[in-house]
Amino acid sequence: MDKLYGRRILHVLSPVRWNATKWIHHGDSNWKMVYKQIKWLPDCHHYVLIPANNTLEKELQQDNITWIPFPYPISVLANRGYFDYKALRGFFDWRKHDLDFIFLNQPELCYNVMSGLLSDRVGTSVDTFLFFHWVDSPQSKPSETYIDGFWRQVEAIDLSTKTFFHSKYSLEYLKSNWSEKRPRITGEIIDENIKKKITYMTTPSGFAGERKESKPVSLPDKKILVFNHRWNTSTGIKRLIEYTQDLDRNEYLVWVTDEDAKKPRAGAPAPEWMRVQNFQSGAEYQYLLEKSFATMCFVDGYATWNLSVQDAIYLGRPSLAYYHPVMDEVVGKDYPYYFKTKDEFLKKLKSIEKDMKVEWELSQHEQNSINNLKNVMIESIEKYEFRRRQEPHSQDGKRLYGREWLYHILNNNGYKKNILYNTHRDLHLSNSWEHLRKWVLMMGAVDDPNDVDCRLSIPEDKVVEIKKMLDDPAWIDRSFASEPKRDPKFVKVNKSKFF
Repeated sequence: MDKLYGRRILHVLSPVRWNATKWIHHGDSNWKMVYKQIKWLPDCHHYVLIPANNTLEKELQQDNITWIPFPYPISVLANRGYFDYKALRGFFDWRKHDLDFIFLNQPELCYNVMSGLLSDRVGTSVDTFLFFHWVDSPQSKPSETYIDGFWRQVEAIDLSTKTFFHSKYSLEYLKSNWSEKRPRITGEIIDENIKKKITYMTTPSGFAGERKESKPVSLPDKKILVFNHRWNTSTGIKRLIEYTQDLDRNEYLVWVTDEDAKKPRAGAPAPEWMRVQNFQSGAEYQYLLEKSFATMCFVDGYATWNLSVQDAIYLGRPSLAYYHPVMDEVVGKDYPYYFKTKDEFLKKLKSIEKDMKVEWELSQHEQNSINNLKNVMIESIEKYEFRRRQEPHSQDGKRLYGREWLYHILNNNGYKKNILYNTHRDLHLSNSWEHLRKWVLMMGAVDDPNDVDCRLSIPEDKVVEIKKMLDDPAWIDRSFASEPKRDPKFVKVNKSKFF
């Protein structure tokens, strides 16, 4: 059976798109990566910390996903430094739950999350993967007064099992923090040990692969030019205004999808002649792109990747893109709708015909990311199992107390809560439980990916082998090999639904 079957993943998000206090998931590029990972790993169970006030659709309710309401700060800056572990503790009961991986989309919180788990005596066997959506650097700081976070990012990489960057440019931006203005530090900060932990995830657009039908909305009878990026300096809004302000407004309409552009927290709002409007669903956003004249990308400074520039291309629409070196990796070196000047932009715009379909094959971002992620996960599991087999007390990998777990699992008493009722009834917490679960998985047991609680079983093709292991006289005569009992206080309840 696949080594990833039944593995349990905690997803910590980095929500950045809000309408007042409501999280707008379909407009959040960080969420798009998370949801793809969930779809790529259908045989795992996903615990997802999600803002309680959200726009998620009911069809996202699946047996292998547990949505956990979590109080993320709405402020992007605050979310990089604050993690409410008490809220996490309010859901998890480590006598019945377990984790194999943490997928952390806010790397600066790595120490917060890990130390919180360790305070509950859990997490010593958990592999933490970081996913960088943003790298602190002089080029990405909104202003000089913005607090630096790169030290925490380096610390997080060091603590992680593996770190995923979008592209090679991410590491170069991180390195650029060390300059003459910084305190002199002996030795290389990003040394070979750090570099070994870094790999890449070339994230595809949310429209890659299968997609739903769009939902029609009322649109003006104009050539709509969609700016589907965040409204801030790093996305090139100054150049956007400069290049489009002289267009005939009876013919063209610039449409900005980030509603923060109306009243940005910093800088000037979008000009009145632009239309600022987001939609409540991804299907409506899809319809806007399908009916648009073109989309526009003006990223001219900090950039490590770009999802929005891919959206229109996957839908067969033109996506005008200001040339940036990272775009070579995102859409390809010979992409026909690059421009470098205002004149080039206007010429490309005039070359587009109404309802023109664009056929451009993007790189295999999705398949490359799937393969890389799964390979790294399997490698982490195999490294853990190798270490366990080297332990002197493991008896060539055969833990004495792990056999007791196998005994209960084989006798159809595989819920972790019930097993511990038999083996550790009076012990509230122990960091040995997670290792015992991993040991029985290593011996051939499987966890149920469609159960919110840890529910172990023995596949038919492993039953004979497990029974043989349990027939060892030195073990079977022990007093704890008794009739399996179920915890009378363990009652299965339906998962929370809050869509």
